[in-house]
Amino acid sequence: MSEIQTDVLVVGAGPSGLAVAAVLARYGVDFQVVDAKSGPVEQSRAALVHVRTLELLDRLDLAEAAVARGVKVNTVEIAERGRQAGSFPLVDREAAQTTPYPYALGLEQHQTEHLLAEHLTSWRRPVKWGVALEALTVRVEGARAVVRREDGVQDAITARWVVGADGARSRVRHALGIGLRGGTFGQTGLLADLDLELPHREELRPGTLRLNLTRGGFVGLFALPSGRYRLFGAVPPNLTTAQRGTQVSHEAYAEVTPPDLQRWLDEYFALDARIHHTTWTALYRIHSRCAEHFRTGDIFLVGDAAHLHSPAGGQGMNLGLGDGFNLGWKLALVATGQAHETLLDSYESERYPIARAVLRGSDRGFALETTPNPLARWLRANIGTRLITPLTRLRSVRAAIFKLFSQTWIRYPHSLVTANDKRHRGRPRPGDRAPFGHLDTAHGKASVFDLCGGTAHHLLFFHGPTPSPDLPSVRTAIQSLVSAYAIPIEVHDVSADQTGLHARYGVTAPSLFLIRPDGYISYIGTPDELQRLEAHLDHIYVRRQRGDPARPN
Repeated sequence: MSEIQTDVLVVGAGPSGLAVAAVLARYGVDFQVVDAKSGPVEQSRAALVHVRTLELLDRLDLAEAAVARGVKVNTVEIAERGRQAGSFPLVDREAAQTTPYPYALGLEQHQTEHLLAEHLTSWRRPVKWGVALEALTVRVEGARAVVRREDGVQDAITARWVVGADGARSRVRHALGIGLRGGTFGQTGLLADLDLELPHREELRPGTLRLNLTRGGFVGLFALPSGRYRLFGAVPPNLTTAQRGTQVSHEAYAEVTPPDLQRWLDEYFALDARIHHTTWTALYRIHSRCAEHFRTGDIFLVGDAAHLHSPAGGQGMNLGLGDGFNLGWKLALVATGQAHETLLDSYESERYPIARAVLRGSDRGFALETTPNPLARWLRANIGTRLITPLTRLRSVRAAIFKLFSQTWIRYPHSLVTANDKRHRGRPRPGDRAPFGHLDTAHGKASVFDLCGGTAHHLLFFHGPTPSPDLPSVRTAIQSLVSAYAIPIEVHDVSADQTGLHARYGVTAPSLFLIRPDGYISYIGTPDELQRLEAHLDHIYVRRQRGDPARPN
């Protein structure tokens, strides 16, 4: 048995584990990624990538490639038992001004995984496929894992930190004895990729997702980049036999034959369509569960190892990628000696409440979509669906729809690493996602996301409507302060004539906004209170030792 030493061991190479590894690679951290599978999944599985996830992929320089492989989706049509009830945009014109990605992206999970895995290979840190975790022993610092390769040879990996990204049946979670609280729905989940013929009157417009509600279940349909259609839904207990047993898993337990699937479309889902060919079908159990903890000592849980969701809103994979990015930059800074270990405490305190909130929201949505209650179904069919079009004309409703699906509502105001100042009552506030906007540069108009991209920290110095007469000396003092820390912090000047960006950030006087590697604001203050910024930085980050070279961004 060979002995391997590494800083971080990532167990599981699904989207969340690959996201952790992609961030670690950019910081030069020594890590290993192992997965029992022989390679990325070949089934499409999760197939919607939301706004916030695309923004995070952009920080890894992967969003452009993802968009090129996917299909932009921005319209949802609702039908009740085959009757058209209304439609609404996922991102309206106003919300489209708040992100460079004003749509959901139809992209099969295997494409997302291939994209991330290829990215790791480009950094010469490929995934070790066909390597299964067999045992995990927790130590005072870190852990020792025993893994088995496909040829049966065992290796021992000693890691300072371990990330459990190994799915619903996580061996890492079981080794820690962490429970998975929640329940399992009575309905059975349905996924299928197929060649479908729709009558002319039923054809889907490009970029449209159709959701057809029915008795105790629902079925959704949208086009995939391959030209096939993704069918997803919830099948009631009387239509198919649910998997027996108490095992918690998101893996498929059965397939659906084309004749059965056609019969379901005709008789139950009331979807007027002819199936020509099925590429992949799957029945799976639908869970709503959350781990008791996302961290024990130096071991962390991300993605399905930490939380399992109903398919309502397509939130699960996107939430897992968010977990991976959040943990990745924090592990990287601690592993490279740029941040204090207390930074790692913020992972669970930030992501656990978000996972619980998403669970509550998706559970309510799933219950509305699948209710078997006759009165609730009548209200949904005769009142609820008729209100869709008039309600979605309201700006507040459209804004709520965008925030719900895009995950741009996620914020960390009470984080251990957010300098929450009660004096700051405007928007944005510390813990919020940094607003999107544009500014004029010497090379033309640019996005603030481009300016503050990548996985570094950025400090926006707004000069305010009336800049200080001491602007050069103030700028020098700011640069001198941030240069004292091991982390690279790039300072960007936003001059007084950049009125649009000043307004987007609610700036009426000279101000400083510190933006984290994941695009959230960790500090807001003024240039005349640099000692407060200094205290915030000292709380989280390590100062450079005299003679240490500055790290590149």
